Amino acid sequence: LLVDLGTNGEILLRHGGRMLATATAAGPAFEGGRMTHGVRAVAGAIAHVRFPPGRFSPQLEVIPGASGVRGLCGSAYVDFLAQARHSGLLQPNGRFDPDRWIEIPPAHRQENEDGRGVRLLAGNAATTVTEADIAELLQAKAAVAAGIVTILRHAGLRPTDVHRLYLAGGFGLHLDGAAAIACGLLPGFTPAQIEVVGNTSLGGAWLALVDRTILPEMVAASVTAEVIELNLEPGFEDTFIDHLCLPV
Repeated sequence: LLVDLGTNGEILLRHGGRMLATATAAGPAFEGGRMTHGVRAVAGAIAHVRFPPGRFSPQLEVIPGASGVRGLCGSAYVDFLAQARHSGLLQPNGRFDPDRWIEIPPAHRQENEDGRGVRLLAGNAATTVTEADIAELLQAKAAVAAGIVTILRHAGLRPTDVHRLYLAGGFGLHLDGAAAIACGLLPGFTPAQIEVVGNTSLGGAWLALVDRTILPEMVAASVTAEVIELNLEPGFEDTFIDHLCLPV
């Protein structure tokens, strides 16, 4: 299984003699779009988040090269979903657990007319994750998860049947696979199944330039692939709704 994550999620399955392909509109959340303090993976962006046990004191990995923290990029948001759910801060519906939220030090809490938020870096408003942000993220991860489940269903497979899940794209290159599984973005998989392969589109273009036998193979693959139109799938909407929650 090949999964390329971005504004769209391209998914390709090779099983036996069949090749199935689909794409799902994940939306811009993983690229910082429509998020309160979302940014692309640039200098000053929080790339990864960890919640150590005990007192709320997030450990942040920031992309170097800027004088301060500018916001969060997609890999950090995936970490946040997984870490906050594991710690009990987030309920399955994506809302902050009232009891856990009130335990957070005041400098890390935000509450206004737009709802509640958690400030990952005390004193820096640009590090806030709100419930509205989480709702956007859940829709994006549900779209990808539902696309994966649907394409596997067409082949009569489950995630445990997949020998290798190739995670492609610049976003996938820096994604924590365990966090992606824990938040339900890659439902039912294990970290051992995942292999990060980077920018496969660029790799394919380069390969076509240096090996004249490859392009005809690519053209033949594109013609013979079975394309699954998710908007025409009768069960896709229900599958999407099933994945809107965080795993229990």
